[in-house]
Amino acid sequence: MFALGILAAVVSPNLVGLMAGRIIAGAAHGSVFALGAPVAASLVPKERAGQAISLMFLGLAVAMVIGVPAGTAIGWRSTFTLVAALGLLAAIAVWVMIPSIPRGQGVRLREQLALLAHWPLALTYGVTALGFGETFAVFTYLEPLLAKHAGYTPGAITWILVLFGAATVAGNLLGGRLTDRLGAVAVIRVALTGLAASLAALLLTQNHPIAVAVNIAAWGVFAFLISPAVQTHAVSLASSHGPGAVQAASGLNIAAFNAGIAAASFSGGLALEHGDPARTLWVAVAFAAVALLATAGIAARSTRRHTPSEALGPVT
Repeated sequence: MFALGILAAVVSPNLVGLMAGRIIAGAAHGSVFALGAPVAASLVPKERAGQAISLMFLGLAVAMVIGVPAGTAIGWRSTFTLVAALGLLAAIAVWVMIPSIPRGQGVRLREQLALLAHWPLALTYGVTALGFGETFAVFTYLEPLLAKHAGYTPGAITWILVLFGAATVAGNLLGGRLTDRLGAVAVIRVALTGLAASLAALLLTQNHPIAVAVNIAAWGVFAFLISPAVQTHAVSLASSHGPGAVQAASGLNIAAFNAGIAAASFSGGLALEHGDPARTLWVAVAFAAVALLATAGIAARSTRRHTPSEALGPVT
């Protein structure tokens, strides 16, 4: 479905068809990630659940290294065609290489939504949306910011995107390891603190080509350090809500990821309308500050600490 949605966008003669294809692809993409996290964790020893989830999220980070710069260079239609081909290859790989997993108990939609009434989980989803989304308040408009303030040419901006992507790969892998060793909440707090600091620092370094490059690399590490931690924490909290709740919690957290990206990108766009692209940095810092405050509520309301893998049993 993902590949077909992308292809529909490629061949569409108008905006309506393009958006319809994107909706189909987006729905399929969210489903793959929602199911993929608990599946990945179930395939490894319990003490390595966080690393397994970070490896599944590695695809997003690698896309920041290769996909974004390549897409900028070859154009959107060629990029979409390539992504559709990769989607078909991924579907075949899952069919052939992923072992069969026993079906668990399904969860009705009403029961899935009822998880939102659980305050620690609701706060976790808020942290996910704000903490992951904040990056895209700036990243979506990074090109005009670098061109205006650092004086980068389009070619130089492409290399900055590669640098940022490489940093996200490192952050994602490090986040998985630290989640298994230190616990999810600690890693979330470190990531959000680093994000707030690195994004605020961009207000000072944006006019200096070398300093801003170093700053962007640090930002990239913290941007994806949070991903495996929030996903692991969400499914860990859901483990006490009965069979099937883990999968539901995973799906809702992926929805929070996507909602955060949309809300932050939209908010950054509103800031950009008022002139200077550097205004998007204030939006991102505000998102990070609110998310960091919310982590205090998550920790205070967790009555029992779960290991990352306690929640990751058999998958539906």
